[in-house]
Amino acid sequence: MRKFELSPPSSSNRNAKVVLTDPMEVEARLHELHPDLKAALFRIVVIGGLSARNEVTPASAPTAAGVKQWLATVEELRTLLAQLQWRIHENKNCPFISSPDRAVSIVVMTGNAETGMDVDEGPANQAEKGAVAEGYVQKNWSQLELFNHDAFKLVKDKQKETQVWVLLYHYDRALKQVRFELSLPTGFSKKKITDWGERLVFGAIPNDPATFVIRKDEPIEPATVDVVPKMGAF
Repeated sequence: MRKFELSPPSSSNRNAKVVLTDPMEVEARLHELHPDLKAALFRIVVIGGLSARNEVTPASAPTAAGVKQWLATVEELRTLLAQLQWRIHENKNCPFISSPDRAVSIVVMTGNAETGMDVDEGPANQAEKGAVAEGYVQKNWSQLELFNHDAFKLVKDKQKETQVWVLLYHYDRALKQVRFELSLPTGFSKKKITDWGERLVFGAIPNDPATFVIRKDEPIEPATVDVVPKMGAF
């Protein structure tokens, strides 16, 4: 399995990042973060949010679609991972889900139009965030700064700090699709995440109720393909 490591950050280049878009590389990196994390799981989570978004009616409040989508996305993510013994917890009403070994924690945020796209500027959270977000971003950055020291390997092996990753999604009204990614925030300014250490980009899911319905009990293991040999291949 290919190992993905960040280049050493420097004070002059806080925007340096790794962006993975190839599905096989994204899957490998997810497994490296934690064996429970799979692209199919995040797809189910995002589809759950889309389903909730589509429940609004003309009588709903103007912000109902976005609120319903975020609430359902959070609930889907935490429900699926809690079934795998991940820990549900909050910090000042900010909902987290953390791995059993507390090495990885995930929070859900809405992102801007650059979310889920391999662009130079990169995404940012759409809604302003406060002290909680700033706190875990600073911790993430402090951990990345360890790459500048010879002691990094020892610290990495014995590291007890939790890395907080963001499941970032953006609903594109014009294209009627949701783009999403799992990314590691490392910079925060004026209530916005400004830099990312790593971005695992999943792409987009069209908001088409006829095609995005997934049963709750559907396996989230990667799909397999049966190869039928051609005649004369024996």
